[in-house]
Amino acid sequence: MKIKVCFVTGSLSAGKTGVGDYSLLLADACRGKGIDCSTVGLHDPDVDDRIQESGSLRLSSKLPWRQRLHEAREWIERFDPNWISLQFVPYAFHRRGLFRDFLRVFPQFTVDRRLQIMFHEIWIGEFPGAPWTQKVCGALQKRLVRKLLKRTRPEVINHSCAGSEVRLGKAGIKSTHLPIFGNIPLVQTRSKTRFLELLKKAGLKISSEDRENWWILGFFGSIHQDWEVETSLAPILAAAKQLKKKVAVLSLGRLGKAVLKWKEITQFRETEVSWAEIGELEAESMSNALLNLNYGLTSTPWDLVGKSGAIAAMVEHGIPVFVSVAGGTQNAPLVIGDAYRRLIHRVNDDLRETLVAGLAKGTPREGLDMVSDRFLQQLEEKGRAA
Repeated sequence: MKIKVCFVTGSLSAGKTGVGDYSLLLADACRGKGIDCSTVGLHDPDVDDRIQESGSLRLSSKLPWRQRLHEAREWIERFDPNWISLQFVPYAFHRRGLFRDFLRVFPQFTVDRRLQIMFHEIWIGEFPGAPWTQKVCGALQKRLVRKLLKRTRPEVINHSCAGSEVRLGKAGIKSTHLPIFGNIPLVQTRSKTRFLELLKKAGLKISSEDRENWWILGFFGSIHQDWEVETSLAPILAAAKQLKKKVAVLSLGRLGKAVLKWKEITQFRETEVSWAEIGELEAESMSNALLNLNYGLTSTPWDLVGKSGAIAAMVEHGIPVFVSVAGGTQNAPLVIGDAYRRLIHRVNDDLRETLVAGLAKGTPREGLDMVSDRFLQQLEEKGRAA
């Protein structure tokens, strides 16, 4: 039987949520492979009532759940998919992640249909030192997740990161890894000239002849408060000093609430590090900027590397990424797409030696095509086994 998929999530407003964008891009990629797809946003705060477009239904979070149930069920029945793909985040359906109303509605969409669930996030509070409020909220979320699985009996359960992999496993929930992909399409040709012009506009003047004497590192997106500049940059600066390299650090994309954090870290070793805020760019310019970086920086913890769209975008552009925050999962494995594993490096004493020895960039390759292939392969395998 030919696969026909309806993707369900909270918001489908483009550019508003990472999971919404992931759902839209994955659906489009599957359509490009000849698969019939539709998308449903059940809890969209950026919609006043409902928006119905070709292959997509978006329902406002302001609508009563009973009305959303009726409209979404009618939409799904007309489309008549054999697979429902739930792109799940607890907070997509309730501001505290307590998705009881969603739990009453969603199982009705899966009657006589097969279900795949992608856990982009699961529950909070299961890490050392978690505040009691998070522990209580997380326990309630975990109970709701168990109820969701019991009521819907999904045939495929996926996770994106080590934190989810470990916690789902401890809860007795079997899941497999499905990678995240970046949302910055690769440009065909890298332009050093355009990149240096971009730096010049941001106040960082590097000549074309002098470019090889620089290591240019970059953040893509926001920076968490627990990222420590001293410990994160120390081995990099030590290696740069040994190799007589100059160092610049860029902020690419939207900082959001991290504006003050950026101002704080830019005061670090100003005589040794040149700092430049580039900000938001069109997709083509952002891709070119990423291709011209030497290395990437991230404040994402080690156990959440796999769920970061920013990290996915960097490694898809061939950039080695340095991870300095351990996270709350003891002995967490590295969970990311196989093609990009060698590009993820912990910040530790070994990093300096690795950099001095020479750390090569990877071959740029987009992840969306690989992820959509793996996604469909899972469904096909379940279909053959039925």
